[in-house]
Amino acid sequence: MPHFEKIEYKPIPVRELLLEMKNLSELMIDLAYSAALYNDKDLAEDVLALESRVDYLSYLLDMEIMVAARDAKDAEALIGVSIVAASTDKISDAAADIAAIVTRNIGIHPIVGEIFEKVQERLMKVTVKPNSEIIKKTIGELNLAPRMGVDIIAIRRNRDWILNPKETETVFQGDILITRGAHSGIEEFKDLAEGKLATLDTEKRAKFEEIVSRFVELKDTSELMIDLAYSSLMLNSKELAEEVERLEERMDQLHTDFELLALTSDFKKEEASGFLGLIRLGVATEKIADAAADMAEVVLRGIEPHPILKLTIKEAEETVTQACVTGDSPLVGKTLKEARVHEETGMWVLVIKRNDKCLRPRGDSKIEAGDVLVASGYAEGADDLKRLASPAQTCNAE
Repeated sequence: MPHFEKIEYKPIPVRELLLEMKNLSELMIDLAYSAALYNDKDLAEDVLALESRVDYLSYLLDMEIMVAARDAKDAEALIGVSIVAASTDKISDAAADIAAIVTRNIGIHPIVGEIFEKVQERLMKVTVKPNSEIIKKTIGELNLAPRMGVDIIAIRRNRDWILNPKETETVFQGDILITRGAHSGIEEFKDLAEGKLATLDTEKRAKFEEIVSRFVELKDTSELMIDLAYSSLMLNSKELAEEVERLEERMDQLHTDFELLALTSDFKKEEASGFLGLIRLGVATEKIADAAADMAEVVLRGIEPHPILKLTIKEAEETVTQACVTGDSPLVGKTLKEARVHEETGMWVLVIKRNDKCLRPRGDSKIEAGDVLVASGYAEGADDLKRLASPAQTCNAE
């Protein structure tokens, strides 16, 4: 049974409470995905502990708002703060849902690791067990490099070594294989060699990869929505809020497609738990997207974002900013890929505002003089972006 901290009123500034909630919720999302992808229970427990902290802060913030609202005018001014706080709490709840996949021993299907685990190559030794499906198959038939990113670099058979085995070399029970590859691939191959994982046929493999691809799109879209929602509040931009609303509609369809793919993937009984974990990851991404949509709705309803909100976003560890591109900027005429904005400043360009339109940036999007770049990243990069965009003057973009 969870332990709940007793809630007592404390006179803490709303800005401080909201700032800590924002920073913690964003940290929790990163930690939760890491815990799920690496099946790290300690990390998952840390996420759940942080969720309790955010819940506690949410109670304190609600009290502060109640105390501050002396009349209807105050209540109207503070409603946006309340909605953003509730949305931030919802994001932390989604992170806790992801962590629970690990703490409840549900796990996620190992194929997800092929997308998310970006580690250096490593070596592993594995013994071919009697029930392995790779027995009496040639290395060429196993097709390991394209399928798993794994190479068999040596085989020890009895007391003999076969170095750099050819594709025509057959694998036998009891062979000791020395393999090289990325962590996710060699772990999958280890399960295959030890008889823990059935060989995937081409059709099933393609479906699994499509599931993973759809999940990556869900994750990326939900995180983009959070950045855009905070941007819309910081800049009081109806255009950015409308973009969040459009993405929320797309998320609904993406999530439906993702669940249908997972449920029709012909998984085996022993894979059911891993697929349940995948589906719950999808649900968590939609919760995050819904929280972003709630924040954007503050702007769409014509509620002027309270100065506390703007100050909180500006002072957060990860902030949003906008920078006007002047004619003397080295960015003019370059594509986003050529401009290397992230490498130079640490800021990610979310949207390019050109005249009255918001353009979703791509690598080949060209930057023009007069463009306003809306970007997110660590606070120290905001000034670097503005200097890069308008070297000789301060552009009155805000």
